[in-house]
Amino acid sequence: MRQYRGRRKDNGEWVYGYLIGKDVIVGDIVEFCEEYFNCEYWWKVDPETVGQYTGLKDKNGQEIYEGDIVLGYYYDTFSKKEIEIISYVRWDESGYWTFDGERRFCGGYLTDVKDIRVAGNIHDNAKLLKGDGNA
Repeated sequence: MRQYRGRRKDNGEWVYGYLIGKDVIVGDIVEFCEEYFNCEYWWKVDPETVGQYTGLKDKNGQEIYEGDIVLGYYYDTFSKKEIEIISYVRWDESGYWTFDGERRFCGGYLTDVKDIRVAGNIHDNAKLLKGDGNA
């Protein structure tokens, strides 16, 4: 099963686990039989905040989720320079891509970006994408 995160509806805290439907994240199964199963926890989450774990970690070992704002560099073959980027992670049918809010970065996958660092996420730190914050 894939890992997800979402913001709890009751208190706004982030919770991590497995997605059931569109708005419930549950923890590991702790008890199971033919008639029922029990999970560690079960939280209703805001479906707008749900993001899937990419399977990647940033340069500091932090897991990267859909909706995270990342900083990094990519090599621009036209200018032959490393270009600093700030973008967010978003799902595309062909895989995880970085977006700056409007366009793809040279068609590059997130894994093509060097020295990736998670700076926040689009739900808590959207101002970072506009350049209004200290990344």
